Amino acid sequence: MSSPLGGIAQRRITDAATFPDVRARLSHLSRTYAPGDTDIAWTRLTHWREQLAAVLDQPPFDVVTAAEVRGAADSPSTALLAGWLQMALDVPVTWSYEDPDDWQEGIKSVRLTRAGGDIVLERHGGGHAVLTQPGQPDHDLHLPRRTLRECLAEELRRLDPDALYGRVITTGWTELGPPETGA
Repeated sequence: MSSPLGGIAQRRITDAATFPDVRARLSHLSRTYAPGDTDIAWTRLTHWREQLAAVLDQPPFDVVTAAEVRGAADSPSTALLAGWLQMALDVPVTWSYEDPDDWQEGIKSVRLTRAGGDIVLERHGGGHAVLTQPGQPDHDLHLPRRTLRECLAEELRRLDPDALYGRVITTGWTELGPPETGA
């Protein structure tokens, strides 16, 4: 926080999605992180993280052995979600960017691999997503890409530092390998 205004700020809210080079921007945010920082790309993940946590809180309680995250090439949320999953589950996580002709905004899908079968949460566009789990019917979900207004409202409801974001931006996503090429 080298600016005078940044020096007195308790919160710094950025949006990595506004920069063309996602990895460079996330690297910069990782290096310059201070408690109180957050990013709208992280806030956009709230509903994804809630949904995935809820699924894992239900039987069967098979251990997740691997995870895969896919999303748009300009989506920092894809890398942040992959980093969070790797930290939370302590499993190998692969991540890849979709061909821009096939998918153009945000996260496309998450696959959690377990011995009893994979859990897949996949967005199909227009906010429509499908949750597929072994032994259960598919669940249609409303999972639209969140607006800037919704994300700012969520961030401004709390003034304390987001410690989880701090761990993901400084450690979680940085421990991922590079994204795989097109899925």
